[in-house]
Amino acid sequence: MSGSGGGGGAGPVLAAFGNPLLDIIVEDVSGDLVKRFKLECNVAQEVDTKGSGLSDEVLKKSSISYVGGGCALNSVRVFQWLSGVDNRSIFIGGLGRDDNGDVLDNLVKKDGVLTAFAINEDLPTGHCIALVNGDERTLCANLGAAAKYETHDLWTENNIAILKEVKVIYVEGYFLSHSFETTMELASFARKHKIPFVFNLCGEYVCEDITYVENVIKVLPFLNFIFGNQSEFDVFMTTVESKLKAFPEVIRNLHGSIRSEAKEPKDKDKEATELGDSTQLIAIVTDGCKPVNCYSLGDKLLKMSVEVPRVPKEVIKDTIGAGDSFISGFIFAHLRGDSIRRCVETAIWTSQQMIQQVGVTLPLKKPDIPVQIKESGDSYTCSPTHFKIITSQESVKINI
Repeated sequence: MSGSGGGGGAGPVLAAFGNPLLDIIVEDVSGDLVKRFKLECNVAQEVDTKGSGLSDEVLKKSSISYVGGGCALNSVRVFQWLSGVDNRSIFIGGLGRDDNGDVLDNLVKKDGVLTAFAINEDLPTGHCIALVNGDERTLCANLGAAAKYETHDLWTENNIAILKEVKVIYVEGYFLSHSFETTMELASFARKHKIPFVFNLCGEYVCEDITYVENVIKVLPFLNFIFGNQSEFDVFMTTVESKLKAFPEVIRNLHGSIRSEAKEPKDKDKEATELGDSTQLIAIVTDGCKPVNCYSLGDKLLKMSVEVPRVPKEVIKDTIGAGDSFISGFIFAHLRGDSIRRCVETAIWTSQQMIQQVGVTLPLKKPDIPVQIKESGDSYTCSPTHFKIITSQESVKINI
């Protein structure tokens, strides 16, 4: 179950590691399935969908929709939409040898993403059944094979050849939570081959787990960029402070930055240069409608803030996957050679395009990416397409 998407094109520049999930969406208007299987209504929960018989009941339904899901998988799919060229990204993770695995693999390939799945004979393909009743979505996740990826799965001849050529490696936090040794070997590989390494904290509940936090601390020295929202970073730091007696300098710097000890350079050129120093870890923190804050965690604690533009309320359809899309836009702009500020602007723009879609479905039209940012004297002026949706009087701010 590995191969390329349709069409030709150059090889992948982005390799993403995560938990591949097949989202199975079915209507449950009467709430019959929720009641019969004693599920908690309108929340996400882990369920033994196979053992409980929920999967069998869902498959009896006449109308079922399938969508590829999972943090990193969402990111590579959106990255492909931005790039417009098949096979510019590759997704790597664990998959079951079953019908759901075939469906998920085909969906990903249709979006132009290369795949290199490790096939598990004993576990089902990770999936999330969404029982839809009007505005309610009862989500039942079964990670299955997605929660298992060993080091021997990583070091295949095909994977090594591809990874040596990519320009960015991205690992989602959920992947690290079950495959720490694999992540560390990958981190060492990235450092050896001078490949930028990107990490996403992913969720508050994993940041409460001291084992997860300790493992993130171990991988921090290998990272170039770490992403998360303010709540995730706050929970992460609370876990560090409450459960660890000692921690490395990079954590002290992260703590100092989040607590506003970092300084914001006055000169934008200097700011972009110093924040973009490849030898320093940069933390990128989103905070709902508030500005995106970027912190350089090297010898100098530097901060840069980027405003989040407003979006017309009437165009917003679904905020699911906005954060995953944000990372896609950032990586895309980073590979284009943009400054950190411009990477964040493109990240915001990308997430705001995706919230105009239902679920993490890719827009049919090609992206009109705001790439032309020109200097005019000491200020920056943007092309007419740059953040073109922010001028409405009837607008709201969106969480990223």
